[in-house]
Amino acid sequence: MTSRRTRLRTAHRAHAALTVVVVATLLVLNLAGVLTGVMALRLFLIIEVPLLLVLLAITVLRFRRLRRSADAPRAGLLDRLEVEEPLLRPAVAELRAFCSLILAVLRKRQVPRGSQWFGYTRGSMAFPTVMIVLSVVELVIVHILVPWVWLQVVLLVLAIWGVLFLLGLIATRVVHPHFVADETLHLRWGHRTVLSAPLTRIASVAPHANHKHTQPQIEGESLILSQFQSTNVIITFAEPVAAAAPVSKKALPDDFHATEVLLHVDDLDSFLQAVRPLSDEVTR
Repeated sequence: MTSRRTRLRTAHRAHAALTVVVVATLLVLNLAGVLTGVMALRLFLIIEVPLLLVLLAITVLRFRRLRRSADAPRAGLLDRLEVEEPLLRPAVAELRAFCSLILAVLRKRQVPRGSQWFGYTRGSMAFPTVMIVLSVVELVIVHILVPWVWLQVVLLVLAIWGVLFLLGLIATRVVHPHFVADETLHLRWGHRTVLSAPLTRIASVAPHANHKHTQPQIEGESLILSQFQSTNVIITFAEPVAAAAPVSKKALPDDFHATEVLLHVDDLDSFLQAVRPLSDEVTR
């Protein structure tokens, strides 16, 4: 199965590269005057359209195989696509950001039905807000200084896209909050689940402020989840829990397990009430 998937991936990449090369060649020949517009169009219809149809068929087949992949049965299609095609990671990130922005506008949260969710973005919006304001100011200045209308339009589109993308990155964490479901605590960072642990494995949970870190960090067996705000709660586990910490690969130890997590939640009292009952029973 793996070798078949590898062959399909190689064929897909090769065919995609061939398709791009043909389009680029026809465009260059047309711009150089070697081919007229009509001749380039005819060659495009004769050569490129069949190539695109074959590429579409291979893409559909590969995505079906990828969806049925047993390597990561709980991973979503976009997660598998990121692993399978590293070059598509920027496009996947953009897709996730804009989808999250739409969900945020609709006030939707990506949590299981019946679960209790907890936001963690309050106090972290100051820096993104400053960046958005600066982008708008820069756009106005450039619009005044640039004399060409076409360039003004291009810069306007790029600026709007940049602002929306930044808002989408913020929305990714807004629409994917922490949640408790089926007596299990799920801690998230954006669309990724950082840690999942049954409530019975929590030894203690208590208010705790940590002003040292402004980004997610690992310190020994401690995981800190905060960004531009201090933590306000600490969770200690009865035994280490596997965690996919949102840090760089260089800073992530192999097979990392956390014995405690320091994090920020917007509604501390509700979070403590949701997590404490079972943890108190364990400590007694």
